[in-house]
Amino acid sequence: MNNQSYRKHFLLSATMGLLAANLFAQSPTNIENKIEVTWEVPTGKNLKKNPSSKLIIKNTNSQALALQDWSLWFNFIRGINAQSVDSRFKLSHRNGDLFQIEFAKNNLILQPKDTIEISFTTVGGLINYTDGPIGLYVSYDDKGTYADIKNYQAQRNTFTEDERKTYLAQKFTSNELLSKGTQQDILPLPAQAMVDRAKSFKLVNTVSINSDADFNKEVALFIQFLKEQTGIQAQNSQSKESQLKIVKSAGFANEGYALTIDNKGIEIKASTATGAFYGLQSLKSLLPATDWSSTNKTLNFPFAQVKDQPRFPYRGLMLDVARNFHSKEEVLRILDAMAQYKLNKFHFHFIDDEGWRLEIPGLPELTEIGSVRSANFKDGKAIQPAYGSGAVAKDKQYLTAQDYIDILRYAAARHIEVIPEIETPGHARAAIKSMEARYNKLKKAGNLKAAEEYLLHDPADQSVYNSAQNWNDNVLNPALPSVYHFLSKVIDEIKSMHDQAGVPLTMIDLGGDETPAGAWEKSPLIAAFMKENNITSVYDVWPYYINKINEICQSKGLTMSGWEEMGMKNFGKGMDVNPALADHKINLNVWNNLIGGGQEDLAYRLANAGYKVVFTSAYNNYLDMTWDHNFAEPGHSWVGLVDINKTYSFAPENYFLNIFKDNAGNDLPQDFAKNKVHLTAKGKANFLGVKAGLWSEKINNDTRLEEMIFPRLLAVADRGWAAEQSWEKGDSFDAQAYQKSYAGFMQKLGNDELKKLDKLNQGYHYRVPAVGVKLVDGKLVANADYPGFKIYYTEDNTEPSLKSKEFKEAIPFHNKSTYKFRVITPNGDLGIISTF
Repeated sequence: MNNQSYRKHFLLSATMGLLAANLFAQSPTNIENKIEVTWEVPTGKNLKKNPSSKLIIKNTNSQALALQDWSLWFNFIRGINAQSVDSRFKLSHRNGDLFQIEFAKNNLILQPKDTIEISFTTVGGLINYTDGPIGLYVSYDDKGTYADIKNYQAQRNTFTEDERKTYLAQKFTSNELLSKGTQQDILPLPAQAMVDRAKSFKLVNTVSINSDADFNKEVALFIQFLKEQTGIQAQNSQSKESQLKIVKSAGFANEGYALTIDNKGIEIKASTATGAFYGLQSLKSLLPATDWSSTNKTLNFPFAQVKDQPRFPYRGLMLDVARNFHSKEEVLRILDAMAQYKLNKFHFHFIDDEGWRLEIPGLPELTEIGSVRSANFKDGKAIQPAYGSGAVAKDKQYLTAQDYIDILRYAAARHIEVIPEIETPGHARAAIKSMEARYNKLKKAGNLKAAEEYLLHDPADQSVYNSAQNWNDNVLNPALPSVYHFLSKVIDEIKSMHDQAGVPLTMIDLGGDETPAGAWEKSPLIAAFMKENNITSVYDVWPYYINKINEICQSKGLTMSGWEEMGMKNFGKGMDVNPALADHKINLNVWNNLIGGGQEDLAYRLANAGYKVVFTSAYNNYLDMTWDHNFAEPGHSWVGLVDINKTYSFAPENYFLNIFKDNAGNDLPQDFAKNKVHLTAKGKANFLGVKAGLWSEKINNDTRLEEMIFPRLLAVADRGWAAEQSWEKGDSFDAQAYQKSYAGFMQKLGNDELKKLDKLNQGYHYRVPAVGVKLVDGKLVANADYPGFKIYYTEDNTEPSLKSKEFKEAIPFHNKSTYKFRVITPNGDLGIISTF
């Protein structure tokens, strides 16, 4: 999970544009429509160590504005230092990532077209524009009303001209390597495959498909695919001469299959419906993107012999819709893409501090309160704005029970298991506040017993703590029986939804991560609980809680999974592997492998100890991370940069083989991994697979969501399915073999698979490749981050469009011209502009 350390220290300095009061200033009304706010950072300076930046407020109105009786609120994911705040202002950290700026003196006036600059120093670094303030709104303090600011911009460029040219040249050189390899035929890479593109079999409209009855559902999806994406009609047939035969045959692994294409036709063999489904996905992968057209009359498939099964049984994606909500329709789109690339586990993170996103029958407050973020949060009928949600609550920011049932059925049809997550005991603020509202309502009605039934916090708790996301009130209290009653109720309701969907629940995730130091230490209930149970250290409350909730899950026939801390304990010197629960059948998602953080081998240590482990490598597979050090690239940075090369380079069972730099990009000593733990034979038996994670703090719309997921998710899929490659083995990294493998993958990705994503489900958004540019012998040459994309350019400093010139060969460079290059997809999605 996110390992950022946010602090509550602030620095504010103000300059320019504040004049003495005058009689003609407007009283505060509709301020949000009369100001323009900009966030600026210094250009050409190191922004990694406590940099200064500024909010610039401009009066765009024709009359002076009084800076009184209103304040400016915003979300800011970093900390702010408060050592020297201008006395005319007051900056307060409210909770989480929410800040307020008040104008302390009521006689300040902002003249028409004038500006004020509010400078502050960040604790930590600023890596890109998505680190800046978001969700800005105005609070009219005397009226209790609020409004979102309509006009806000964040600076997106910090390069000097020389820095930019150096960056673009380095990108060009890196991109050149992608041409050195043979394009992969199928993605993800099969265990065994021989493909002969000199020969092909032609599917002719109307396609006849003969299949075992057990595979009817999979065939129906394939027929739908042919109709929607290729224009080819298909129908079931009993004829043994059918063009496509899908045969049930013993001897294949659960997800295994064999695919044969020759002059007799196409045949898929599998022992299970899952294997048949994956055989059909490989068939789709062999079909070039150019044949994904509704005007086709025939389809040509290359001759092939494929025998395949996945390397790992667990190949997953964790999607967070709690921090920022994403709809059922968007989830279904993600499931379609997962299925196409043979990912089979959907870890659904719909509950966190900032939102409860699933309707639970019998506990309506969870969505009535916990899914609503509003500036009116002080009345207890909402939770506070977070991660750019703004002042005004949005409609239906949660999934109904029926929505969830629909998702379960859709996923199951595509051979994907949905693993729901209920965050406990930390990351529980939305639940705590919802149940607090329920408590207050029922207590006021005189029903104290009902009020206390699902209470999650100790009202007398004076513990002081600060969570990773800067909350001070987000931890459940394990001394309360009502906490376990609440969890049991929620699990039962989710289990019931699975039963209604016809998709029985077998595994549930109960979180367990990032419970902050200091929690429970000053709770009277915890003190009494410890005395009653002969517990001498608050650290021992943790394994008690984990064991207790595991017993709840097991009593309901469920396997409990959670983040790595479930298999750990603080023995007085920080968290370490807890062998005492290793035989309690707890599955762990291990994210913490931050290079230089001391836990790089944690996944292996936990697996060796006996825990079932899914390696959810933040360093390689956290898809909310920024791609590179261009300030215009969105995303987090606390784990360093995560481009697709870093994702593809992940060696799950030999992790240290190709780790040469720490999170900050500094070279590691050659003996870095000398004393690190590696997988034992026991550990390998407990190693279930790999998973990508997508956290949504900086992702508040579906376009950004897809751009962060794709194309990196395809690399995760390949690493999870493909057999161990030659470059992954041994003690010495074969960089040449790796580069050849990576180039083949990237050619398949860029030339073929992303073109398919342009067409599937009316088109997905993905990170459009940026452009590398280099001056060679007086001419400019350009290339893209992945092959197969057209580059457009201008020479007059205007933004390139589809009407601009297409870059095809080196162009003469003129000193007085400003060149701009950009990739634009057929769907009109725009890449970052590279200016030379």
